[in-house]
Amino acid sequence: MDDLSQKSPVFTGLILLTGIDAPGIAQGLFHSLSDFSVQIDDVEQIVISGRLVLTVLITLNPAHQSAIEVDLAQYAQTSETDIATIFSEQSLIQVDKNRVGVHIVSKKMHPKALSTLTTGIVDVNANIESISRTQSEPTGILFVVTGTTQALLASTIEGLEFESELETRVYEL
Repeated sequence: MDDLSQKSPVFTGLILLTGIDAPGIAQGLFHSLSDFSVQIDDVEQIVISGRLVLTVLITLNPAHQSAIEVDLAQYAQTSETDIATIFSEQSLIQVDKNRVGVHIVSKKMHPKALSTLTTGIVDVNANIESISRTQSEPTGILFVVTGTTQALLASTIEGLEFESELETRVYEL
């Protein structure tokens, strides 16, 4: 298959799989897609409290949409997961290579701390690409941010006032 990600616009399918986490769920999804001439353009998976959320962005020939939907529906049934899809023509967004990591750690992570931090990120017109837990007790959370520099974001976060004790570290990825 041609490298469709280099052509604009392309026909894409966004696949969202959710369910109880178990070994082989991602393998089964990719196996279901492997018979088709598709390209994986992006993938993200997270497990929270035993619940899996897996998203996959593919480029494909529009003529294959129905067959892919049938195979995914069959896989959802056999794997006891839920799968939703959105197919559309769109331009793929290139991944921003200038990414900044913001790692925060707190004994008790309160939503107000996350609100304050995310407000600081928005104030410098940056975008949060991903958020993931890095540790428990104390809770650690990593924000991957684009659209700003490490220096500007570090300076902004340093000026924020958090109600509870929060350890922060800002670094280039």
